[in-house]
Amino acid sequence: MVPRIILCTLTAILLFGCVSHEGTYLPDCIAYAGSKIILDDGQFVWEKFTDSVVVDEDGEIVNQFPGYPMRGSYRIDGQTLYMESGAGETMDKMYLHRRDNRQYLLTAEQFEAWQTTGKHADCALMLDGNPDD
Repeated sequence: MVPRIILCTLTAILLFGCVSHEGTYLPDCIAYAGSKIILDDGQFVWEKFTDSVVVDEDGEIVNQFPGYPMRGSYRIDGQTLYMESGAGETMDKMYLHRRDNRQYLLTAEQFEAWQTTGKHADCALMLDGNPDD
């Protein structure tokens, strides 16, 4: 009996340790504008998207997100994600949060709201995209 309990405990610890933060984070809802963040082996790519198209006076499409996609490196300390662009610019901290067996990436505002109210942010970035897919 004791060996079975030890085996189950070790298996649970190993499985929990295998939870990865790496992958593609997309809004967990249908979004017409937002961010897509890819974390992979210490490197990030941050893209912004929208379904709207803006044209200038000459009929040329305007880049609504100059500077994006942004690329750089990241590190994680506890739940905190620190990103630095390739140009050395420090980005706002983000926070890893696990809920309902899903991994989320929250802004500081979303994380603080969750800590204060216990409510999960609407349309937060979720690892591997929309749960309704």
